[in-house]
Amino acid sequence: MKKKKLFSVLSAEGKSSIFNPGFAAGVLLLTVVFVTAGYSYMEYLLEMGGSVEGAPWIVLFTYCISSDQSLLLLPLFVPLAASGNAQTELKSRFCLFLAERSGKKEYLLGKVSGAAISGGLMTLFSYILTLCIVSIACMNITDVSRNISELPVWNLIFEFLCGFLNGALWSLVGSAAAVFTKNSYLAYASPFIFYYVMTVFQERYYENLYFLSPKQWAFPSYYGTAFCVFVLLFLDLALSGLLIKSIERRLLR
Repeated sequence: MKKKKLFSVLSAEGKSSIFNPGFAAGVLLLTVVFVTAGYSYMEYLLEMGGSVEGAPWIVLFTYCISSDQSLLLLPLFVPLAASGNAQTELKSRFCLFLAERSGKKEYLLGKVSGAAISGGLMTLFSYILTLCIVSIACMNITDVSRNISELPVWNLIFEFLCGFLNGALWSLVGSAAAVFTKNSYLAYASPFIFYYVMTVFQERYYENLYFLSPKQWAFPSYYGTAFCVFVLLFLDLALSGLLIKSIERRLLR
C-alpha cells in the first residue's frame, strides 16, 4: 500500500513539474542556446569540406552541448520548471495539507524528485531537439574521416546520461537555495551564480584541480565519462538528502 501511495505521489509530482509552461519554455530556450552555440562550428565544417573527426551530426551535436556558452546557460534555465515549488508551498503552508494527505515521507520524496526529474528531463528533451536539428543541418556535410568507430555512438548515450544528471543537479541547487534562504526567486538565480563563481574560482585560483570545475562535471575533457557520472550522481544524492532534511525541518515549525 505504501509503495502504491509513494508511486502515486511521485507520478503526480513528476507530471506537475513537467506539464507546465516553465518546463516547455526551458526546453525551447536551451535548444536555442545549444543550436546557436554550434552554428559557427557548422559553418567551419562546411568551409572545410566535411568532418575529419567522424560523423558530422555526432561531432556537431557534441560541440553544441559542450561549448562554454551552453554549459554556462544551462543552470539558468533548468530551474524554470519546478525549483521554486518547494519554497512556494512552504511559504504558503500549503505543504502541511499536502504532507498530511499523502504522508510526510512521500511528500518529501515527491518534492525532491519533482525538482530533480524536471531539470534532468528538460535537459534531455532539449538534447533530443538539438540532435534532430543538427541531423538535418548536417545532411549536406560530408564525413571525410578515415576511421569508422562505434565509440562516438556509445558516447552519445553517456552524454545524454550526464546531461540528465547535470540538469537534475542545478535544479536541485535552485530548490535547495530557495528553501535555505526562504526566497523562491533565488531558485532561478542561484544555480547560474554558483556555476559562474565556481568556474571562475577554479580557473583563476586552483586551475590544476580540474575535478572542482562544474565544466568537468557536465562534460569532462580531462577525465573519463565515468568520472562525470559518478560526481554528478554523488552530488545529486547529497543535495537531495540536504533538501529533504531542510524541507522536513521547515514542516515541523
